[in-house]
Amino acid sequence: MCLVVIAYRVHPEFPLVIVSNRDEFFERPTESLHLWDTSPKIIAGKDLKAGGTWLGVNSLGKVSFLTNVRNLRKPSHPHPISRGNLVLDFLKSERNVSSMDYRGKVQNQANEYEGFNLFVYDGKEANYVGGDPVQVLTLEPGFHAVSNASWNTVWPKTAKLKSNVEQVFNSMPMNENWRTLVTSEFFRLLADVDLVKDDSLLPDTGIGLEKERYLSSIRIRVPGYGTRASTILFYGKDGVEIVERTFSDPLSNEFTERREVLEFNEF
Repeated sequence: MCLVVIAYRVHPEFPLVIVSNRDEFFERPTESLHLWDTSPKIIAGKDLKAGGTWLGVNSLGKVSFLTNVRNLRKPSHPHPISRGNLVLDFLKSERNVSSMDYRGKVQNQANEYEGFNLFVYDGKEANYVGGDPVQVLTLEPGFHAVSNASWNTVWPKTAKLKSNVEQVFNSMPMNENWRTLVTSEFFRLLADVDLVKDDSLLPDTGIGLEKERYLSSIRIRVPGYGTRASTILFYGKDGVEIVERTFSDPLSNEFTERREVLEFNEF
């Protein structure tokens, strides 16, 4: 994932709502959101090059997602472990491995990976590890946003999406139609292709001003690279629903939509 906003313990029926875009090179082989034949059961997409994933949930009620930290001013890792395994290993972990336990394990091994932001939720507590420099947090209820810098770092697109998601929460009545109504609104927000016009607001991650401009929109559209999937996750008391739109071309507005539901029958 490259842009994520979460609402943590904001809605009374959904303690976790995730609104996100995954940005990647379109040539990288990927399997879209699906139910994995594993124990515990997992719903996630799959990176067919390295075998991991960027966002997923399992039937024990565990959720995890990952974004990369972009800082080309630092030397790259000579032999990094694939960051997608950080998400997958948590989703495959035993029932008694809490998000706090896993956070500590990853913190001790963080120097084995290129920069990352890792979110882990075990149904009771949400934790974060990563950033530059590496830090750990236990999340407080509220709205949080992360892109390719440390947790809650304010970039124009993280601030914009977070503010707009909050506005949807505040404007939509929390009744039986809430989830249907906000899903369409969230997808509309994730499709925003407007670039930041004020260069002084852009981050400086070492890629140059022109590329910072191209990457400043919520949905990225660059030939060969951009937003490959927009994903919305609703975590309820008894299960999770994930709705995802995938794009086959960064410059096209055509998409394939998929919906997956998983019951937490292994709690």
